Parts: sequence; C-alpha cells; structure tokens
Amino acid sequence: MKKIYVAAIMMLSGFVGMAQDIDDIKDMMAKSQFKESKVAIDKYMSAPKNAENSDAWYLKGRIYNSLSYDNTTPESDVFNLRSEAFNAFQKYQQLDPKDLWMKLENFESYLNLYGGMYDLGAKFYNAKSYDASLNAFKKANDIKDFILSKKYEFNQVKLYPLDTALVLNAAVAAVQAKKMDEAIVFYRKLTDANVAGKDYEEVYEFLADHYSKKNDEASLMPLLEKAKKLYPANEYWSDIEIRMVSNRGDQPALFAKYEEMIAREPSNFRLGYNYAVELYNSIYGRDAKNSSIDNLEYRNKLTNVLKNVVPHEKESEATMLMSNHLFNMAADLLNAANVIKSTKPEDVKKKAELKAASNKAMDECITYAEAAVKYFEAQPKMKDMQKANYKIVLGYLSDIYNLKNNPKKSAEYDAKNKAADKL
Repeated sequence: MKKIYVAAIMMLSGFVGMAQDIDDIKDMMAKSQFKESKVAIDKYMSAPKNAENSDAWYLKGRIYNSLSYDNTTPESDVFNLRSEAFNAFQKYQQLDPKDLWMKLENFESYLNLYGGMYDLGAKFYNAKSYDASLNAFKKANDIKDFILSKKYEFNQVKLYPLDTALVLNAAVAAVQAKKMDEAIVFYRKLTDANVAGKDYEEVYEFLADHYSKKNDEASLMPLLEKAKKLYPANEYWSDIEIRMVSNRGDQPALFAKYEEMIAREPSNFRLGYNYAVELYNSIYGRDAKNSSIDNLEYRNKLTNVLKNVVPHEKESEATMLMSNHLFNMAADLLNAANVIKSTKPEDVKKKAELKAASNKAMDECITYAEAAVKYFEAQPKMKDMQKANYKIVLGYLSDIYNLKNNPKKSAEYDAKNKAADKL
C-alpha cells in the first residue's frame, strides 16, 4: 500500500456559539501548539456539561491526530493518540446527526488515520516492536473496515474489503510476536479468499506446516488441494502429505502413499528420494523391519526407485545412496552365501545363487560408485560431507575390486583414498 498523506484540515473558524476557551484552543491549533491544545481540550471536556458537545469531540479528534504527528511526541504515545482520535470522530458523528464537519472534509480524517496506523505498524515492525506493530496493523484494518461500512469514498485511494498487504503484514507481525493463533486468523483470511501470487506462496506453506504439526487433517487437506492448484510446481505439498501419513507410524501405509504420489509425480526428485531413504532405513537402519536377505522385495524396490530418481538429481545424493545400498546388499548376499556349509545339492545351488546375486550387485555398485567419484572429483573444492562420501565410495571400489581379484584396480582406488586426506 502507498503511504497516504492528507493535508491538515483547518476548518476551525466555523465553530460558533462555543465558550471562549474553545476559541483559545482553536488559536493553539492554528499555531501548531498541539500539546497545549490537548491539555486544553481535555480540561474543557472534563466538565460534564461539555462532554456531550459534538463539536468538541470533533476538535478533540483533530487535536489528538495532529499531536500524533508532532516530532516531540514519544513514539509510545502515537498509537493511543490515533486510537483516541478515531474514537473521538465516531463519538462526534453519534452526537451530530447532520455530520457537518466530517462531510465538509469528505471524511478524510478517517483516511488519514488509516494511513497513519498502517505506517505506524511498519515503523514498529522495523524497530522490532512486534506487539506494537501487530496492534497498529489491526487498528488500521479496523479503521478501513469502518470506512467501508460507511461507504466513504476518496479520490486519492480506493480501499478494498481485503487489503492483502495489510493482512499479510499483520500476520507476519503476529508470528514475530509469538501470537500464533492471531497469525493463523490473518493468514486464513488470505487463503480463504484464494489470494495467489509469488508473494503469498509462503502463506500456504506456513499454514500447511502449522496444520500438519497439529495433526489437523480436517484443516490441512482442503488447504493442500487449493495450494497444489495455485502452486503446482511446489514440492512442499507432497512433503506435507507424506508427513501426515508418517505421523501415524504405519510403515506399509506410508510406502503405499509414496507409491501413489510418485505415480502422479514421477519426475518429483524430492518425493522419490525421500521414499528411497525410507526404504533404505527399513532395510539397513537401526530398527530395520525389512532386513532379511531371504526377502529381496524391499531391496529390489529400493533399487528400482533409485534408478528412477538418479536421472533427476542435481547433485549426487541419490547416486551416493544407490552406492551404499548396492554395496550393503552385495555384502549381505555374500555373507549369506558363506554361511552355507552344507554340501546338499539344494544348499550348493542356493549358495551359488547368492554368490551370483552378490556379484551382480557389486557390478552395479561399481557403475554408481564410479559416477559418484566422477562427480566429486569435478567439484572445484569439496565440502566436508562431499569429501567424506568421496572416501566412502573409493573404499567401496577398492573392496569390490579386491574381491574380484583385481589388486591393481583396488590399489588405484586405495591411492586416491589416501590422496583425499590431503585435499
């Protein structure tokens, strides 16, 4: 919203039939003696007989609002002065059915208060006075709603029932003030109105995160459906859906949800990669539920998921995960084969099958490990994590070639591993 500047309205000469002290107050105002004017109008209106004087209420509103712009007025007093001015103008209109003074100025005192409160909210926010900022933005919204309820119109600006920038500012101030319930109310004003655009994408993200952490599916799911239509390229919506299923602790349901969503978004790298991580942990993690080498269903599923994910990666995380997986699988298969000591034909056959499967996993691991090595060596300077992963895959390659009776190749990767310590 643009700042609103309304020229001071000095229509005080029209007051007639009032006591001499009102004339004195008008003179103070004309001389910009706002502090003195406030003391005087407060004293005048403290008399019961003057408390119902409509013109005095209008004058009070003008004085209080003018004082709020005085450079000598403490910032901590500005909000209250403008709030009292708003109340005074409304009181004046209640007491004067003809509404003479407001009509003469075309109700611009209200517009001035709206702009003044808006600017005050921004000023407090920049000063990190978030509670004060929130109160000022809320009051600006209240004044705007009052103006619209009265159907007042102005040449210099058009007001709307939903001032999106103002509502967003109030929500952000509420978050900073740690008043989450109020923040949610303001954010919901935007999403309920289907407000869209780049500046408002984070609003939907904020609410989605909030509802998912609260396990409030009734509020979350309609929001997600709307968010996916407004921002279809945002992968965060998929993350939130997965989080909700994951919170239930039902692993088969979680895997089924991943597969359902991947079928809809096959090129969504983050979705596929996260599924691969879940599968990997279910096979090789501390609390692995699918670690049995007798059941290769999940290992093969992990292999297939990663094969589809790797082409969409920008760095090497999927390739690295595939290298880890294939090396571990090859080792598990080989260990299972070595455990078999029986010479029964069926056991001999089983042992041969396990060794063949291990050898195949090693061959596949070489492909991905060498791709990871190529990626890491192409980096201008490896980060600590990249260096650690680089050494891991070099170790894999050395071990695999050693098992394949290729000491020359194994030594080559050992030398690279040692050289990596000096990088």
